[in-house]
Amino acid sequence: MLNLKTFDPIILFIDKIGVDISLVKEYILGEKYAAVILKNGNIGLAANIINVDKFDFKTVKLFDIENLTHRLFLLAFFNAVFNNLPNKLSGGDIFDIIDFSEYENIVMVGYSIPMFKKLKERNCVPFVFDNQSDEKLIIEQRLISEYLKKADSVILTGTSIINNSFKVIIETVNEKCDVFLIGPSATFFESLLNIKKIKGIFGTQFNTNDKNVIRLIRENEGTNCLKKYGKKFALINKEYANL
Repeated sequence: MLNLKTFDPIILFIDKIGVDISLVKEYILGEKYAAVILKNGNIGLAANIINVDKFDFKTVKLFDIENLTHRLFLLAFFNAVFNNLPNKLSGGDIFDIIDFSEYENIVMVGYSIPMFKKLKERNCVPFVFDNQSDEKLIIEQRLISEYLKKADSVILTGTSIINNSFKVIIETVNEKCDVFLIGPSATFFESLLNIKKIKGIFGTQFNTNDKNVIRLIRENEGTNCLKKYGKKFALINKEYANL
């Protein structure tokens, strides 16, 4: 098992393969997403929640994992690598695999509008936390610990890895809580499933050198536009008895 006292997915990724910037062909920063395109054409995305508009990764001698600008680039880089490797992935949408009606207290950390709408259509309205959004449905951030402790299901976007809140959230939820990591920023990395609380990773793969994806990021488009060019996959925890 992973040592959660020191656990940070970025550290885990670095320990696994390091950071070889010679693999990177281009780094694109849009208002909604950042993208790393590797020389082999693989594309990795990370939500630009910290509003970075420029970053020259080639000048960095040593990446600082406490620097959010560095973390944004690193997550996009690792997604370009890991999300295109052969994995034990299942096809289909999260709602084809998970029945959220079985949960009584669903907490969403990171407001995913498409996910929220689909949950609402199924009468499974989550409690939503997102310190980047001013929507009326967002609950005050100061209450997040209280809600996480009571949750039996947590829907966590990959952006939690960027802002370094992932570790705290995993530590706060109770042992019986089922955590689902979702979105284009989610990383298909099997070792994350060593955390028993994480029942599944639901992310997206993009075709190599997809000009449409690259164009949309440059045009500052978000998930709704990008999703039509990606394929949804899931990496499931073997110990999740319901699957």
